[in-house]
Amino acid sequence: MGNKPSSSKSSAQKQSKQNIQSQNQGGQQSQQSNKQQLTPQLHLKLTQQIPVSQNSQNINEEAAQQLEEEIAEQQIIEQTQNEHIDIDAKVGETIERIHINMIARQDVVTISQFPQILPVVLQVQAIKSQQKHAKANIDLICVVDVSGSMEGQKINLVKDSLRYIQKILSPNDRISLVTFGTYSAINLPWTRNKPENKQKIKDAIVGMKIRDSTNIAEGVKQGLRMIKQRKYKNPVTCMFVLTDGQDDNKGADDRCQQAINEYQIQDTFVINSFGYGQDHDAKVMNNISNLKGGTFTFIDNINKASEHFILAMSGMLSVLAKNVKFIIEENPKYPIKKLYGDDFLWKKIQESKYQMNLNYLLEGENKEFALEIEIPSSNKINSQNEKVLRTHLIGEFIELKTNFTKQQELNIQFSQQDIPYVPKEIVEVNYLRAKAGNIIGIAKELAKTKKYDQAQQSLNKMIDEIEQSHFIASKALEVVITDLNQIKEICKPQLFEQKGEALMLNKQKNHIQRQQSLNNSMEWNSDQEEQLDNLKKGNLQLSICDMDDDYQNGAQLDSPIQQFRQNSFNSDISN
Repeated sequence: MGNKPSSSKSSAQKQSKQNIQSQNQGGQQSQQSNKQQLTPQLHLKLTQQIPVSQNSQNINEEAAQQLEEEIAEQQIIEQTQNEHIDIDAKVGETIERIHINMIARQDVVTISQFPQILPVVLQVQAIKSQQKHAKANIDLICVVDVSGSMEGQKINLVKDSLRYIQKILSPNDRISLVTFGTYSAINLPWTRNKPENKQKIKDAIVGMKIRDSTNIAEGVKQGLRMIKQRKYKNPVTCMFVLTDGQDDNKGADDRCQQAINEYQIQDTFVINSFGYGQDHDAKVMNNISNLKGGTFTFIDNINKASEHFILAMSGMLSVLAKNVKFIIEENPKYPIKKLYGDDFLWKKIQESKYQMNLNYLLEGENKEFALEIEIPSSNKINSQNEKVLRTHLIGEFIELKTNFTKQQELNIQFSQQDIPYVPKEIVEVNYLRAKAGNIIGIAKELAKTKKYDQAQQSLNKMIDEIEQSHFIASKALEVVITDLNQIKEICKPQLFEQKGEALMLNKQKNHIQRQQSLNNSMEWNSDQEEQLDNLKKGNLQLSICDMDDDYQNGAQLDSPIQQFRQNSFNSDISN
């Protein structure tokens, strides 16, 4: 008698379970039939392949699209009342501020019975205007690792850094936040950085929660979908990817490439990746940044995180043009023998043409790229003056909404007589920097196969060559020598395994791609100088009110910066 209710209950439970299973199967079949109508993230959640977010602040893609804020209309040209602006004249003036310089080591080459190598430096300059003009509005999406290894100081310094970036962005810029552990989540939809949204953005930043393990590819793919699915678009788009670990599954960079191919995003954007500490996969993070011509930054000192972010973000404040491509065309009689950065920077698009996607051209920025041209033997030269190279720079001025093209040619004179070689600083310095970047890449590959002695020998040889230069006293070459000596010290067992590859990848891009770095302020533009000076002087410090709000929002405050602010706050109260 006592067992019958239990039996009846068990039977009812069994029947209920069968009904649920039947409903689930029907639901799954329905989901399968509508699979193409679901976003990838929502489909995964519905099919329970990843857990539904445990953080109430996280939202799904459909909600994010509903909550996306409209962009502010982009200002065109600041002008006084009733002043007439001639747009054609303005376009002409802006084009005149863009310079393409092609500088060969020698303007006149003494021909020889043997082929010769002629170093050439290509320089792109965007001269800063003396007139005030509207800044291009920005869409910034931050994709942040919140796996277990980020707990503590790392995640808190990332939060601080994002808050500093929030202070740099204008009210017309938009910011979005995606976090990833095993799965990705949207913490903040596209939101304008206007005063009434300050608390909403701050809550999303300080509310990031640590969870499970690392899936970099899912985080990047979620960020790509956020860019793809935008209803509104600011002229400049940038993704920051931040992690301290390695993807749980191999080939994260390949999966990111597949996503870019699949989503077919037509908008210009860059991906800047930041790797923390010794455990992150530097090669993967570097490859992810290469997918859209961005930068890879190795942050070996976590306390410098904010400076690295601000340097990268400040550059985006100065965008003059987008969808910028740099094309070089060789004369087949004088072929290009070496393009420095040809493994990640240049792409061959035709038999004699190569293209680099600069994506954005920054105002007040100089970039130099090195190559080598082969001058044939004297019996193959039939003219005293030859065009050996042609370049094209194309893009779209953001403020003026106008396409532009800039062209330049390099002509070389040939002589039967001996012409004294007079070194040119711009060529020699930049050529040596490019060669040093190339040697860093070679040394990295040697060290990966534990050929540390050979790696150090190649670095020493490069150091010797630079030290014999006429321009060894130049600041740029001083930076190169410092970098080569630092790399030489880590080309040793254990040290290389700890942080060697990440550091070498970073330095390689610094010197070949002219990626800006904290230790070479000569290459910063005025916006970068201003913002880093603001940080140094404390003008970007989070206020006491902001700090107190962080406590009210339950943020973990164990980072050195936050401890300093809290100590100052307590000291003020006690006094």
